Amino acid sequence: MVLSRRKFITQVAAISGMGAAFLSMQALGLASTVFAEPAPILPVKIGNGTHVVILGAGIAGLVMAYRMERAGFSVTLVEARRRTGGRNWTLRHGDKVEMMGEAEQTVGFSEGMYFNAGPARIPSHHQGLLSYCKLLGVPLEVEVNFSDSALLQADGVFAGKPIQERQAINDFRGRIAELLSKATNRGALDQELTADDKQRLIVFLRNYGDLSKDNLYKGSERAGYKVSPGAYDQVGLRRDPLSLRDLLRDDQLPDMMFDDMIDMQATMFEPMGGMDRIPAAFHTAIRSPILLGAEVSSIRQTSERTEIVYRDRRSGQSHKLSADYVGVHHTVARSRWNRYGFQRAC
Repeated sequence: MVLSRRKFITQVAAISGMGAAFLSMQALGLASTVFAEPAPILPVKIGNGTHVVILGAGIAGLVMAYRMERAGFSVTLVEARRRTGGRNWTLRHGDKVEMMGEAEQTVGFSEGMYFNAGPARIPSHHQGLLSYCKLLGVPLEVEVNFSDSALLQADGVFAGKPIQERQAINDFRGRIAELLSKATNRGALDQELTADDKQRLIVFLRNYGDLSKDNLYKGSERAGYKVSPGAYDQVGLRRDPLSLRDLLRDDQLPDMMFDDMIDMQATMFEPMGGMDRIPAAFHTAIRSPILLGAEVSSIRQTSERTEIVYRDRRSGQSHKLSADYVGVHHTVARSRWNRYGFQRAC
């Protein structure tokens, strides 16, 4: 007896559950086994005690410090803010918010509440960041980033009448499918499609747009109900389909494709407790000095060394650091990038 892969997976799921079915799919090469792509590792001791000063304790700077110190470099991390993370910023009760040109504010959230003021989610293709979450033991939870039940604040004829995402999406699909079906049957695509292609396209469009047997869009339960179905004989009342003309006149129509953007996937990840759990984990794992509240005022490069002068924002005093290399985000005049991503005098 020959057993197809589909039937085999179905039987595994029925007997042992979806977890076993998913593992079977991975073993057969039908599902990804990649959780996160590991970051490249520099050879141990390649730094040989070379002193590197990294300017900025955002995620990039933290990654640099973490990797460089494990490759044998002597690292000092300098950050003007009084926290690590850079744009990765989570606000909690009592935090001070300082914005250029704005009055200072103190966060007054209830205890235990927080707000991700910078990045708030991680898409699945950010494999590098996910690998560090795994490496540093940062627990993740799923964030639902898109819901068909959400309301689309519409314009045009729908102004003041929010439309549910599922209605805008599925009515538009249905109208486009009907239009393309009509064009196909009237021979408008004869030069592009064979007779067999046309037949297959019509079959697809009926399913894609939920068309009737006569290839018309007459509404769909996919677009939601005016009256939801209930038990036994309580039949639901579907919404009246929106016209293509009205949908096209709505300037907010592109918003319904929000979750098609690669960085705005429907299902994403968030560190449990806030995005700043990632820089906090780096801060704990990095053994090298991290100077917070250290505002760099000058960088001077000689033929052999780099001198960094910074001001301690708390005391107001200036201090000087001397290093072999300095890691910065922008190119410094008369310097060049070396193979480690740092700069040294020409």
